[in-house]
Amino acid sequence: MLLIASEASRGSKALTDVVREMSFSLRYFSTDQKLAELMVGESRRVLLLTEDDLTDTAIKTLQAADDRAPFGVIIAADRLSLSSSDKARAYASLGELSNIEWIGAGFNFERLAAAARHCRRRMLKLSRREIESAFDNFEFVVRYQPKVERNAGTEWLTREAEALVRWRHPELGLIGPLEFLPEVEAFGMMGQLTEFVLRKAAAQLVSWREQGLALNCCVNLAPSQLTDESIGERYAGIVKEFGVECASFTFEVVEEDLANTDSPHLRAMRSLRKRGFRLCLDDFRIAAASLGTFEQLPFDEIKIHASALKLARQNSTRRAVLAAVTGLAHNLGMSVCAEGVEDQETFEFLKTIKCDKMQGFLISEAVLPHIIRRVYSSREQRNEEDVA
Repeated sequence: MLLIASEASRGSKALTDVVREMSFSLRYFSTDQKLAELMVGESRRVLLLTEDDLTDTAIKTLQAADDRAPFGVIIAADRLSLSSSDKARAYASLGELSNIEWIGAGFNFERLAAAARHCRRRMLKLSRREIESAFDNFEFVVRYQPKVERNAGTEWLTREAEALVRWRHPELGLIGPLEFLPEVEAFGMMGQLTEFVLRKAAAQLVSWREQGLALNCCVNLAPSQLTDESIGERYAGIVKEFGVECASFTFEVVEEDLANTDSPHLRAMRSLRKRGFRLCLDDFRIAAASLGTFEQLPFDEIKIHASALKLARQNSTRRAVLAAVTGLAHNLGMSVCAEGVEDQETFEFLKTIKCDKMQGFLISEAVLPHIIRRVYSSREQRNEEDVA
């Protein structure tokens, strides 16, 4: 899968963020001829076009390619302006393309990411048989993203890695979870996929420890899996097969139906904690609902969503609230992790709110297991060359 952007979009941080988030590979074109070369073949792709890219020749290239392979087109331009400009004919021709999204000239990450997902979703029509085949042929793979935590001094140590599943599709290449998890969920296979990830992660912990890397692992759980109150016993049995203790794993869950103390979600999570697993509240955004039930939740850690960090950096009131939430979590015996940390400014901000852990591209993206050694050290400094 390719995201193809013109040179005019090269400097967009939103573009590079979406490429990372969605496991795209990035290719550029600067001429109509180059676009035509990139559209040859049957590879599925998403194109980002600015107003400058909308030429009659470019539109004809896309129309010709429409019969060969599915693709999506994201237009970063104003529709009204285009319809009344010298691009009006090219604009009218866009209506012949079936998979198109408009995001406007001043797009941000959220709008671009949503448009890319919509385009990709229209292209990916996965069947039950394809997913079953992926299990049978070992096409699912696991990558690991390091999580670092502050020690008693000023050092940041790698103590954990989050296990993130990818699908090495025989035709589409490596695709991210957003592109296949909805189908996995719809076909009732989420439990099977999570158990696969858990087994792979347990085996990886054993391998790392044999190499002298004392790491723990984080695994994501879908809300649908928390309706099963026997989940704790079953997962404990899996990790014990590998001789790994339950406390080596943290399950990350999103807030759903947690205000009700009789919720099956809460009973399932207590089942996990009873066996010694740790629990993390993922995608915490400091919503009123989150704060209202904060002290009742059976969590060991909260993970602050990147959007909450961004808002707190921009607004003093939100910053004070976030600092207060961090303090409350600490008083309740919870650690606090920041996710989506990608720049030095955010890193410095985390010091001011006394955040315990962080994760993001500033440290490392999700990588193959053997690369984890590069970001692991018993005395790891945040500016150590191998971390970059």
